[in-house]
Amino acid sequence: MIINILGAGTWGTTIGCLIAKNKPLYEINIWQRNHSKSQLISSSRIHENLSNYRIPENINFTSNFNNLDGESLSIIAVPTSAVSNILSKYSFSKKTKFIIACKGFDIRTGLLPSQLLEKKYKVLPKNISILSGPNHAEEIIDNKPSAAVVASTNEKLAIELQKLFFHRNFRVYTSSDVMGVQVGAAVKNVIAIASGLCVGLELGDNAQAALVSRGMNELATLKNLYNINIKSLYGLSGLGDLIATCYSKHSRNRKLGYLIGKGRSLAESKKEIGMVSEGVNTCKILYDISVEHKLDMPICNEIYNILFSNTDPKESIYNLMTRSLKIEN
Repeated sequence: MIINILGAGTWGTTIGCLIAKNKPLYEINIWQRNHSKSQLISSSRIHENLSNYRIPENINFTSNFNNLDGESLSIIAVPTSAVSNILSKYSFSKKTKFIIACKGFDIRTGLLPSQLLEKKYKVLPKNISILSGPNHAEEIIDNKPSAAVVASTNEKLAIELQKLFFHRNFRVYTSSDVMGVQVGAAVKNVIAIASGLCVGLELGDNAQAALVSRGMNELATLKNLYNINIKSLYGLSGLGDLIATCYSKHSRNRKLGYLIGKGRSLAESKKEIGMVSEGVNTCKILYDISVEHKLDMPICNEIYNILFSNTDPKESIYNLMTRSLKIEN
């Protein structure tokens, strides 16, 4: 069997290694936009951000889309902002099955990845699945126990993928709530920026816990807009991913918030991290959504103000703490 992975970052590479470990006879092709990096990984079998792990020989790296079989199972592991550009160059068929392994909204359309595949690229819902959960690549590649969820309206596909990814250190559940799994995974990145701000500003554990728990409430605010099963938001892709991203040293979004809390600008923080922090673009989309639909999402809105209106983080904390008193919901 042939599997294509679009994206050779830490997550795309880790997914490939996980499958290679489970299915050593499968051919796994990972597309990397940079030709020289692709050649370097191919020859060294080492990824620069996963340097303690040797990549299995049944994984091929390429920067040429012509080397990919467009009818094979395809895993999208590029940043959400790059999905549309990549798919416009990728020759796939009506039968191609996709696994979405990125978390966020398309910055141009405001669509979730599955919506983008359906509306712009006419991919049938039965051929779309989502892989999500509290999954830091650095821990999975190190064989530390992790769990994830595969969501699809196609139950047969979800079960097939559950078996594909399952490993004694990687437990996989299935779900039919495609929208709920994506929304939880996207919004938590913005809350993680806020969590990092708490650490950077040295506000203490109480403030951070309050912010993360109220952030969970903002995830739930979106359940009617996207027709989400509330249980999904309290599952691995929602609450589970929120906890991991808000507290882990591996979280780019948390680190971005931390650096801004320490006085760095957004541009300086992004440059220091060196990889995409999905919460930045997601923040823009959520701000527009909350305004258009009159949703109460004060944490996400204050993060927007900090990132794009140059609001002082301390002022944003003051704004959150002095909002009108209300019943907890």
